Amino acid sequence: MTDTATDTLSAEPIHRILTTSRDHAEYRDMFALDEATLLAGPVLDCAAGASDFALRARAVGATVVSVDPLYDSAPHQLSATVVDELERGTRRAAQVPDLYDFSWTGGLDAYLARRRHAAESFLDDYAENWSRPDGDPGHYVAAALPQLPFKDGSFALGLVPNLLFTYANLFDRAWHAASVREMLRVAPEVRIHPVTDTNGRPYGELALLLEELAADGIDSRLIDVDYRLHQGPSQTLVCRSARR
Repeated sequence: MTDTATDTLSAEPIHRILTTSRDHAEYRDMFALDEATLLAGPVLDCAAGASDFALRARAVGATVVSVDPLYDSAPHQLSATVVDELERGTRRAAQVPDLYDFSWTGGLDAYLARRRHAAESFLDDYAENWSRPDGDPGHYVAAALPQLPFKDGSFALGLVPNLLFTYANLFDRAWHAASVREMLRVAPEVRIHPVTDTNGRPYGELALLLEELAADGIDSRLIDVDYRLHQGPSQTLVCRSARR
């Protein structure tokens, strides 16, 4: 990937972002989620990709809305995309095995089997819920940061998996700051994972970003989480607006 930057989620960056199929258990570890937190109020998952997190969370009584620009696709179109992305992710994992730690899941093959199962569950749920006759988008909303189609304070918690920081070569610091602010507009707390790029390197402008957010009254802290995909420490950024 080249070191490009953009202020919006344009067509070029979208096609360079891997659509992942992380499962519910990964989400809980990535974001240090417990059941009480999930049930405390509506949760926004952005960008949700092809994860089964939302449907599993809804099964225990949580309210979750998944957002991704991919959701403007009909189920059969998205199914083809997800299959292609699973293959792309598999090739990358095979090409750079030293970047990853799959010991916690029983090795690469076992991890990929989890991804495939999550993708299948997601696609079944998406086919049932992606659009409704009354025009209600249901559980899946086609949108992208840094502009979301929700009213202020619509959610109790916002989750951002594998977008901010992960693709720092595609989006500049201004886009990151705008995205955090937008998430905090619709939810009082936002959790972002990871704080590294696709090669496991820490986001180089994190300190500057947090200073900028602090000037806007946003409190931020890094927490260690019990989740390992890349080698090395694993942390999640938690942001809250002090002015709320």
